[in-house]
Amino acid sequence: MPGLVKYFFAAMLLAAPAAHAADWLDEAWSDEAVGKTGTPAITLGASAVLLVLPAATLAEAHAQGVSTPDAVRLFLGRYGQHCSANLDLDRPHPRLHVQLFLQKPVALEDAGEHLQSEILDALKSTRTDKTKKLPRVDRLFAVTDAPDEVVIDYVPQRQARCVRPGDSVS
Repeated sequence: MPGLVKYFFAAMLLAAPAAHAADWLDEAWSDEAVGKTGTPAITLGASAVLLVLPAATLAEAHAQGVSTPDAVRLFLGRYGQHCSANLDLDRPHPRLHVQLFLQKPVALEDAGEHLQSEILDALKSTRTDKTKKLPRVDRLFAVTDAPDEVVIDYVPQRQARCVRPGDSVS
């Protein structure tokens, strides 16, 4: 019996990475991850996708053996909006162009002058009482200026039933 236990333990160790590989995707848009690494964003265009992905999320995917194109494809398949007039994610899109922007935490004082100016303008516009101090910025996430272009063969992982204005719903 001890030999069987050793075999079972060894088999579980070999299977553990495969079961753990999806964790980065499951956690990518969780409240905890967003608070630590920033909020992802997906914008669907007629012929391309803009994807903002926290650099830490992509690093976690890489650590689990997932390439950048596969991470983009899996992320878009899980979190992409299916009912969009711009790009129908319910059908395959071979050679879909994705503009990948990485998001990283940055200290306000280390942000570029242009970003600091944008942040200050935004903070000033939200103040209703001009005598109050500006709020403290605890966490700031900046997006890379130039995106990486990633080309993927997108195949839907799920199907949605989209209802468009004027469609019968019964």
